[in-house]
Amino acid sequence: MPVSEMPLFRQPYLKVKEKVRLDSPAMIVGLPGIGLVSKLAADNLVRVLGARHFATLYSPHFPNQVIALKSGRLRLFGMHLFHGKLGQRDVVIVKGDLQPLTVEGQYEVSASLLSLFAGMGGREVIAMAGYATNAVKEKPGVFAAASSKGYFGAFTKLGAKPLSTPVPIVGMAGMLPGLSKLYGMRGVCLLVETPGPIVDANGAKTLTEIIGKYFKAKIGSAKLSARAKKAGALIAEFEKQAKEAAQQQQPPFPAVPKDVSYIR
Repeated sequence: MPVSEMPLFRQPYLKVKEKVRLDSPAMIVGLPGIGLVSKLAADNLVRVLGARHFATLYSPHFPNQVIALKSGRLRLFGMHLFHGKLGQRDVVIVKGDLQPLTVEGQYEVSASLLSLFAGMGGREVIAMAGYATNAVKEKPGVFAAASSKGYFGAFTKLGAKPLSTPVPIVGMAGMLPGLSKLYGMRGVCLLVETPGPIVDANGAKTLTEIIGKYFKAKIGSAKLSARAKKAGALIAEFEKQAKEAAQQQQPPFPAVPKDVSYIR
């Protein structure tokens, strides 16, 4: 690799494994958050669609650690991009180990992903997240918040509901669809009700169902429960190391008023 192409990590670095040409793709985002619902749904999509890994994004705002695996291999924290077909549409699925630890990192990584996707002819950004209810529901509901009334309506027709009160959506699940309009695209965040502290396969299935309805495609979810247990153990280790890194580098966050609700 020429020296000029080597990463200096002053900003996010994209490692392209395979160049792809897609037709007006949709981006589907599933990153770790409450109940791991979005990550589980994204993992399931990649598996069911046989999506191909084509790029990884690294950032200096990820923890300054690597994971030493039992195989002896070192694994960097990153966000991984896959491409596949969902129904008649090309899709790019974004999943990752964690989200950036800083506000600046959240903006930089979001901007890098949106810039890349817009350059690929991307049209829409669909981010998935959990909405903590502190109660287990047999059939959790899905809320939607979108960059336009028309796009919002496309998901309410499928059963999604509006939020009853304004709430901040913390992290990239809100930033990616929120910023998408600045890149000439439309965006929506789908929020599924989840108990919160447990790894929630049921919530991931519900997200999978509404994604399938939107793309007019049937998406298998039979193995989600087994994957939920495995993902829970893995993410717990990632989060532990991320928190340790954050405590070493970052000042404590200010106190949050008790009457403010957050979604991730």
